Amino acid sequence: MIRKTVTLQKDYGADIIPWLVQSACHYDCSLRIESQEKSINMKSIMGMTILRLQQGSSFDLIAEGSDETKAADEIAACFE
Repeated sequence: MIRKTVTLQKDYGADIIPWLVQSACHYDCSLRIESQEKSINMKSIMGMTILRLQQGSSFDLIAEGSDETKAADEIAACFE
């Protein structure tokens, strides 16, 4: 399991959610975002819609599975 703390460098709108879900689905490992006592499956469009992506906010990105290192690095880079 890999856990990375990600701080959003810019402000994202709701239009990025489908793109993030689609990107997460390319990996075999599970991908979750933990923020403010919530654990959200990144491969779930319904779960991701409750996420508030605001500049300066932080969350933990958790990857677990066969390609967890690659997934965590690439998904975290999307927010930098």
